[in-house]
Amino acid sequence: MFKSTVFAAALVFSQLAFAANTDNLAVVTSKDQTVMVAMNKTTWAVVATSTKGLTKVREFHDMGASGVQQIDYVVNCANGSLALADFAVLTVSGRLPAIAANPTFDTLSFYKPMIEHDVKVANNACESQLAMNNGSASQ
Repeated sequence: MFKSTVFAAALVFSQLAFAANTDNLAVVTSKDQTVMVAMNKTTWAVVATSTKGLTKVREFHDMGASGVQQIDYVVNCANGSLALADFAVLTVSGRLPAIAANPTFDTLSFYKPMIEHDVKVANNACESQLAMNNGSASQ
């Protein structure tokens, strides 16, 4: 029951638009065209491409009774760099921290991913972007 509640909360949070000008927001919003990617039994992600040529990724990591980690990244597939846009823990009581950061692309600090997890985030995001572009091109 708890996992279902947290999962539902995670999906709701992933679809919220946080500001009027969503074109420059570095986090996934309800206006983004998204694809959900299951990474393993306890981790899944939502991937969206932006109008700025960057790919937004929102990862969810199920921590059991402690809640779900929600981590927002932005990937620049042109140069393979990555930026952390937001981090939160979603619990039955709500989001921690309670207020989202709502960063813009201009405020992010990009870096070359070195640790295995970050490399996987960047690679998965760029592969999803390619699949999304091919899917929309064939329609």
